[in-house]
Amino acid sequence: MQERLIRLLESIAGAAQPVSVADLARMTDVPRATLYRNISALVECGFLDETEGGSRYVLGMRFVKIALTGKSDVHVINAVSAILQKTVKDVGETAFLARYRGGRVDLIHIEIPSDPSLSYVYPGLGPRPAHACSSAKVIAAFIAADLRDDLLEAHPLRFNANTVVAPDLIEKELTQVRRYGYAVCDGEMDEGVTSVAVPINVDRLGAIFSMGVVGPSHRIKPNVQSRILPTLTEEAVRAAAAIQHCSVVEAETTNAAAMAQAMSTPLEKH
Repeated sequence: MQERLIRLLESIAGAAQPVSVADLARMTDVPRATLYRNISALVECGFLDETEGGSRYVLGMRFVKIALTGKSDVHVINAVSAILQKTVKDVGETAFLARYRGGRVDLIHIEIPSDPSLSYVYPGLGPRPAHACSSAKVIAAFIAADLRDDLLEAHPLRFNANTVVAPDLIEKELTQVRRYGYAVCDGEMDEGVTSVAVPINVDRLGAIFSMGVVGPSHRIKPNVQSRILPTLTEEAVRAAAAIQHCSVVEAETTNAAAMAQAMSTPLEKH
């Protein structure tokens, strides 16, 4: 039963547009009566959503959350490492990838310039504060509201005199990030170091990933508008497509147990 439901999800995930029961019958060779029962179970547990008045179906938000927030760092990194390498080549600064998971933002991958004569900033991996780091600011600004609750700290840490910690000023800055589409950390964690980040928007979840560049302030700041933002904006679109393309099949494999458990309670009713 669970294997049939997973194959049904794979068929819907692979379709270019919302699918009908007739479409699924052709794609899976499963009788329509069985499909109706399976679809009803998947809709009830949130793994499918109805569209077009209930006549067609897409992957549900619950499934998308499991597939993307539970997806391993390795899968995401493999999907976008070449994009980050191109960003480094085009901009000449360290590029980074961040993700939201478990109520916090982590830097999960970094690509550095290959030119041995060029100095660069290595930001390190791990948690990043949403009030002070560009990678986390931009995620906080654009992520779906129901995933943002635990991201902003009640008592944010002041790293230096440049760090903004007042809640109203933090919210004001996030509003500006949403307006302009990017976030900047200008010496707020380390003086003399500036980073710029843009959201990687994932269907219906918002920006659960971000990417950006970091370097010495005297090199980053003069080039934000002319070179850095055009590059990041273009590459973020490619990164979103790469992450979403690889997410479903791999997540179905790596998260099979989680999905089975999530579906078990609703399916007992059928």
